[in-house]
Amino acid sequence: MTKEFKTITAFASVFEQRLAMSKKSLKKELEKVKGDRRRDLIKKQIAEIKSLQQTLKEIKPKCPHCGGDI
Repeated sequence: MTKEFKTITAFASVFEQRLAMSKKSLKKELEKVKGDRRRDLIKKQIAEIKSLQQTLKEIKPKCPHCGGDI
């Protein structure tokens, strides 16, 4: 059984902003010296980024004929 849900497309900009903030935060964390990095935080941010990217991918409108992005 697949998990399907409908997300209101009006929130797409909110998801995009959150994605940009998460990427910026991750980049800042990765600029630190390797010994000073918080590994648990990095893993959590990567998981959140992947989740947001998947959500945004599902939200984008698709062409009814070929299935490509509009």
